[in-house]
This record gives sequence, C-alpha cells and structure tokens, in this order.
Amino acid sequence: YPGQFTQLGSPKPGVIQSSIRELEYHCQMLDLMRVGKDGVTIIHGGGVYDDKPATIERIKTTIRDVLPQHVRDRLVLENDELCYNADDLLPICEELDVPLVFDYHHDALRPSSIPPAEIIRRANAIFARRGIRPKQHLSEPRPGAVTIMERRAHADRCERLPDELEDVAIDVDLMIEAKDKEQAVLHLYRIYGLQEVKHESLRPPNQNQTETKGRKSSKRMKKGNATVDED
Repeated sequence: YPGQFTQLGSPKPGVIQSSIRELEYHCQMLDLMRVGKDGVTIIHGGGVYDDKPATIERIKTTIRDVLPQHVRDRLVLENDELCYNADDLLPICEELDVPLVFDYHHDALRPSSIPPAEIIRRANAIFARRGIRPKQHLSEPRPGAVTIMERRAHADRCERLPDELEDVAIDVDLMIEAKDKEQAVLHLYRIYGLQEVKHESLRPPNQNQTETKGRKSSKRMKKGNATVDED
C-alpha cells in the first residue's frame, strides 16, 4: 500500500512524478525481497480535482504512457468509498489490463451499479490474464457506526465471509483489514472451520467495542476571526 498521496490523476506533473517515485520505491522493495508477481502495489483512484472525467483520463494516460514497465507490472487499483467505485475503475482496469482488488466494505459504502459477483468475475479475468493470484479486501464497520465517516472505520474483527466467495472456485488472497490483525483471521478460521486453531493462540474479542472512532476531516474553515474544525 503506497501512501495516500500517490495520485496518478493529479493535474500537477510534479505530483505525478512524486507518485511514480513512491511506486518505484515499493517495487524495488518487493524485488529486493524476491517477491514474485503475486506481490502487488495497491492504490486507489485518488482525488477527482473538480473534474472526474478529466482525472480518469489523466490516470489512464499516466498508467499507459508514463509508468515504467516494472511499476506497471505490479500496479493494482482498488475501489474506494468516497470517489471511485467499481463503476469508475473496472472499465479502466479492463482497458489497460490492470487488475482490480475488490473491497467489500468500500462497495457497501459506495455501491457500484454492478453486482459484486459480476465485479469479481470480471476482475478475476484480468488477474488470470496477468498470471496473478486474485486478491480481495474484507472489513466491516465498527459497532454503532451511523454516518459514512463513522462507517469507514474498521471493526476489530469480521464476523462473516462474503457469500460471493462461495462462487469463486479459484485460489484467492483474501486480505482481512481489521484492528485485531491476526486475531481477526483466527476468529474467521474458528467460525468457518477453515484451519485448526490452537487455543493458546487466541485472545478474547473486546466485548465493549462500541466506540465508532469515526474519521474526522482535517479541513478547517474560518469564521470571522475564529477557526473551527469540520466534521
């Protein structure tokens, strides 16, 4: 996961060049670790810069004409919950043969008009052409979350696997994005009987997980002589 400032659709050439350097750094790290083609760099579409269609064209131009080949070989796009859902990214990925990591949580917050099962089928086709193991992201909102900003925050653990996984008869890397990290994975192992789990490896879940820990905007607006935070 390169930093959130990796913006391939920025209208500023300097930002794009900095983004490419960031991607090159991550690719170099994977190469030095001797990670094969299944090791990818995952980024979101980024900002829309007041003109989403123009930004999408810049993203495509950067990927197609500017990215070094070794960087493009590891590049994967991911749908997000604010700007670019699968409706936006899947056509880019299919046109440029760039894999799409489908995030279930993000799709629930910013749904695509395409059913998840269809998104996964089309995304898996790109992974297959590229010879890369398909990847998906799974997380759930924290208990008590109401607003979209609160629902963006990840819960400690996931309580269920997506129904769409039953339709995937291939090897998939399912990345669990949960605050309890490996305990969240062991939790799913136990629920579904996927792997034997040693009791001494388990930690009880937090029974008082009620705080939403919703994200707040860092933007500030001025009112007269006062400065206040926007939620």
